[in-house]
Amino acid sequence: MDHNRIYLEDIGEIVMSRSGKDIWLVREISQHEAFRGRNLPDKIYVVDFPGRGLGEEFLLSRQACGAEKFLMIKNIGHDMMRLFERMFDGKLAQFVILWGGRPLDLLDANPPLHRDRHPDTTYIKLTRVEDSEVSRGWNIVESSFVGEWWQDETWIIMEECIASGSTLTYFVAEALEHHRPKKIFLFPVCASLEGLEGICTVCNDHGVELIPVFNGALVQVAEKGVTLPFTDLGLQPQTIVTRHLYHDLNERYQGTPLCWVGDIGDSIYKPEDYLLETLSDMLMVGMDFEREDFSLWSPIVRSEGFLTRLETSHEEVFKAVGKYLRP
Repeated sequence: MDHNRIYLEDIGEIVMSRSGKDIWLVREISQHEAFRGRNLPDKIYVVDFPGRGLGEEFLLSRQACGAEKFLMIKNIGHDMMRLFERMFDGKLAQFVILWGGRPLDLLDANPPLHRDRHPDTTYIKLTRVEDSEVSRGWNIVESSFVGEWWQDETWIIMEECIASGSTLTYFVAEALEHHRPKKIFLFPVCASLEGLEGICTVCNDHGVELIPVFNGALVQVAEKGVTLPFTDLGLQPQTIVTRHLYHDLNERYQGTPLCWVGDIGDSIYKPEDYLLETLSDMLMVGMDFEREDFSLWSPIVRSEGFLTRLETSHEEVFKAVGKYLRP
């Protein structure tokens, strides 16, 4: 155990336990020495799924992909939303940012998660366009919008992962020019504190309460990621988790800074690309493939088509891992 780290037990308190899940509340984190001066919400909730519950399992499953990953995100997100349903004021609207937010869509919740009516729903596709001359190397453009700017009291913005937060900040700034709800909720299955800062500023400027509910961790974005900058959500020095989750993460990822989730969109919709990236990242950070249980991985990694592609496009990775993947 790293005793120099900040743990959730140090800065938060459990305010409710329900259905085997603990809800932690972190108050005024911007007053903490390590985060002083940052523009963060006064209240941040963290849902802890102790004992290797599904939320923790998600953060320990970089190898999961396809339908399995989609269902994990769906079940975790909807479980978190059910815990906070009593805090939703008045009419409820959801804005589903595609494609990552698709698993969180409340119209697909089973059992249903709404009271007397379906939530008002809008789908929006935001596209990142590479631009080396701007911050973080991309611009964001709205490419499609299906629905309305609902005039409801509570909004939930569905985005499964928040790293830099640039996509969400772009959306919230646009949305609040059309309507100001009382509350905006976020329920990402993996998210950073950095990703909240831009959204928090926009909400404060418009007098809207921002209520972020995180799964298991308050993450620090890596200054330089494993493969690309500003994208990795691994176990960075200021990442805050419970002591038991820190132990499990450290053991699962062999003490390396491997990003826990990778590109979630690719993991769902481009599983082969995602698995190639995951194996490449594992090699780059020095993980020992002999210690990995590949029986828990998608059958894709043992298919001849995948192995041929791995050998052709990632020869160094294939040399290190191929012997563990051959049927």
